[in-house]
Amino acid sequence: MSAKPKEPIPGWDQLRHSGLLLDGPRLHSLAGYVPGALDEHVERRLRQRAAAHLGSVDDPGSTAATSQFVSFVLQGVCGFDGASGGWQRGSQVPRTHGRRAVTGETVKPRHLWSGPNGAFLPVFIADTKRIGIGRGRRIVSQVLGWLRAGNEHVALVTNGRQWRLVFAGLDYDASCEWDSELWFEEGELAGQVTALRTLLCPKIWTPEEEGTASPLLQAIRDTRKGQADLSEVLGERVREAVEILVQSHGEALKELAAGDDGVPPADIYRAACRIAMRAVVILFAESRDLLPRDNPVYFESYGLNGLFDQLERRDARGESMSEVFGAWPRVLALFHLVNEGSHHPDLPITTYGGELFAPGQSESEDGVSRAVYIFETACFGGEVVSDRHVYNMLHLLTRTRARIRQGRGGMWVTVPVDFSDLSSEYIGIVYEGLLDYELKTAPDGDPVVFLSIGDRPALPLSRLEGMDDKSIRGLFEKLKKDSSDTEDAEEERADDVSEEEDGDPDTGPTPGEDTVDARRTYRTRAEEWARRAATVARLVKKPRGRMSPERQLAHDRKLGDTARKLVHQHVLPGEWYLARWGGTRKGSGSFYTRPGLAVPTAQRTLRPLVYDLPAGLLPDEARHARTVDWTPKLPEDILSLRVCDPACGSGSFVLAALRFLTDALYESLQHHGRIEAGGNRTLVWLLGMGSAEEGVGERLSDEQMPCRPDDDEFERLLKARLRRYVVERCIYAVDLDPLAVELCRLSLWIETMDRELPFGFLDHKVKCGNALVGAWFDQFQHYPAMAWKNREGGDKNHSNGVHFKKNARGKLIKGFHKDELTPDMKQFLEGRTLFQEDLLEKAATAHDDAIEVLTYMHDLPIHDAAERADVYREELVGSPEWRSLKEAMDLWCACWFWPTGGR
Repeated sequence: MSAKPKEPIPGWDQLRHSGLLLDGPRLHSLAGYVPGALDEHVERRLRQRAAAHLGSVDDPGSTAATSQFVSFVLQGVCGFDGASGGWQRGSQVPRTHGRRAVTGETVKPRHLWSGPNGAFLPVFIADTKRIGIGRGRRIVSQVLGWLRAGNEHVALVTNGRQWRLVFAGLDYDASCEWDSELWFEEGELAGQVTALRTLLCPKIWTPEEEGTASPLLQAIRDTRKGQADLSEVLGERVREAVEILVQSHGEALKELAAGDDGVPPADIYRAACRIAMRAVVILFAESRDLLPRDNPVYFESYGLNGLFDQLERRDARGESMSEVFGAWPRVLALFHLVNEGSHHPDLPITTYGGELFAPGQSESEDGVSRAVYIFETACFGGEVVSDRHVYNMLHLLTRTRARIRQGRGGMWVTVPVDFSDLSSEYIGIVYEGLLDYELKTAPDGDPVVFLSIGDRPALPLSRLEGMDDKSIRGLFEKLKKDSSDTEDAEEERADDVSEEEDGDPDTGPTPGEDTVDARRTYRTRAEEWARRAATVARLVKKPRGRMSPERQLAHDRKLGDTARKLVHQHVLPGEWYLARWGGTRKGSGSFYTRPGLAVPTAQRTLRPLVYDLPAGLLPDEARHARTVDWTPKLPEDILSLRVCDPACGSGSFVLAALRFLTDALYESLQHHGRIEAGGNRTLVWLLGMGSAEEGVGERLSDEQMPCRPDDDEFERLLKARLRRYVVERCIYAVDLDPLAVELCRLSLWIETMDRELPFGFLDHKVKCGNALVGAWFDQFQHYPAMAWKNREGGDKNHSNGVHFKKNARGKLIKGFHKDELTPDMKQFLEGRTLFQEDLLEKAATAHDDAIEVLTYMHDLPIHDAAERADVYREELVGSPEWRSLKEAMDLWCACWFWPTGGR
């Protein structure tokens, strides 16, 4: 078992966090900045002044007292005195540090500390009782905008009671917050003060060299990169959760897959991934209060966090959960609640429908829908998913493993998944983690063994036992990366709740005695082979010299330990399992693009399209201009932009574009005076003041906001609606992989989720297809047989193993094209409705009708997701003319890829 690591920065876990500011490895890297004990005289003064300031919080009056208290804490307690740098306060802060906010006012720090090598600490004083809540939201939003408008990234916002350290990235932010009421516990100095003195000290804010980042800023940036570094571990854990779900439904899924019309394993796997992603979305929604986790009825009877807490308490008490089956029906009830919503006053839930939560259909032609139906109903016909299974799956989805460095070595620790940053990272990580696997069943009479080496290959036990010494050495030379991989893999999984032990029933269906005996027998055989392999592959070297009984015993113990570590998992004959293979991701060129690349690429591409260049600058010079110097274009110009990712994957570029366009649209509305307050409501003009655009002015240009512009919730509410408009009118995406399409839609769903708005409908925005194949209407009348003229490079001298004389193959293809293919294909196509004399007119009419339907859908109000879905399914994809056009075009494209055979 991994040891519990020493707390790197005392008091860090007592702070209030938003987003992920510093992860475990980075906290340990900053542990060297933890200061010694606070001077008793300074501690006494801090106690007195903190008590005096807190006593005056309810009567703020002038901010001068707050400013004086902040100065004392930063200088006297944290060490930002004259020796470490210089302070500028109030009117001393240069006007050059004032920056215009989106709402028009000038924002400038109240205190400013400057130190060696460009060290810089801006301090903003808030005059509100709370920061980030109510009226306190505005100051945080202003500081984030101020940071993004310049080259600074970190600032301190405080009202004397709350002290919030804020980081602003290109399209994300994170913070940690101290509360001065908690600085003294039972008369003693609390750990919060140590954390304050660690993260707010001159050394951690001072770069080692001019032009470099300070240790704190570098640690924050490395944390962001570290999220990507966890992708393999996180993807593996999600994969394990999917595998538990499949194995727990083993027999029901075997029946589903049996027969000529059985559902293929690939569809079953996609269905299991869909169920797992439902849980991920709900966990994210609960973390953002998009689902009412504070509602007692929801938390105790429906919510996943509430369920996990209950199961965790039962596990801590040592209760057996392998023979209890109440948790999974509760999860299914939650899925139904999210899909249908609730209007009950004690449990108000907005309908978050959409394809992801759509119930499965037993009679559907879609294999995925049929498999989803099994996952949703099998538990009501038998005991298939125990509470232990549910606990293990939730543990895997909500926790991950991180390696913490300590001295020369390190250890693996369990850390929570940061669901607040789910939309940009977790979906892509899950995509990468799932894409390399396929669902299989172990062959009859032959278990499958997973080895803890390399990418953990899965091999039949009979194949392993049949290897000679040379084959074993070759296997290990191919698979292992270095001598420490096996130990690291075992150490990482030591605390994993899904670790498989002899007779452990928790990773699959609840077994009987025969199954337990078989599992033990196969485990023994696998470990016997592993002992031999460890010796042959020299994983354990035999000691030299005379072998005393003690040395022999020590050698046997080490060999046994290595053998147990080497066998990561074994799957009984007939059981389902997921195996890694290289054909999906690498073969299709599918790789998740990290935000570190996607965000700046999207912003650099879109900025000149939605902003006007700073005055007097050439396009090549504009890249060096400050963002605050760019002028946003009109809202209608921004909404007329079309952004399409033709190979979207899980949506990394799409999300970056959505966030950037939303912020630009919000800034444009403010800059061009398109926000009008009236009474308790606000009118937002998106397409021009009193737009005369027929059918649109009444729908889109007069968005009604249920609050005034100076309301605390105005920015959040408006941006939630703007994200829907940007998605509906600007964002498009395509991918060849159905799983990628589903995950991209999921990413957009998550990004546009809001408490006051229904789940968005995105089927018409992200489509499954080949973005490289197709034709314009003025080209498709050419018969596909023309593709044969240059098939496979024309006059190559060989094809499919047949050799030709020079130019002979080209002549054969031309003859085949003229005499056989063209007449046959012409006769075949002319029998189809589209390929007749009026084909162009019919195609154009069907196309124009489809465009008209899509335009109508785009113009519907954002809250009409259900109507948009009905229009799409009934008037577009349900249209006979559209289906005929699509089938004809699919046929036309398919003909271009007709195999040449021996020709």
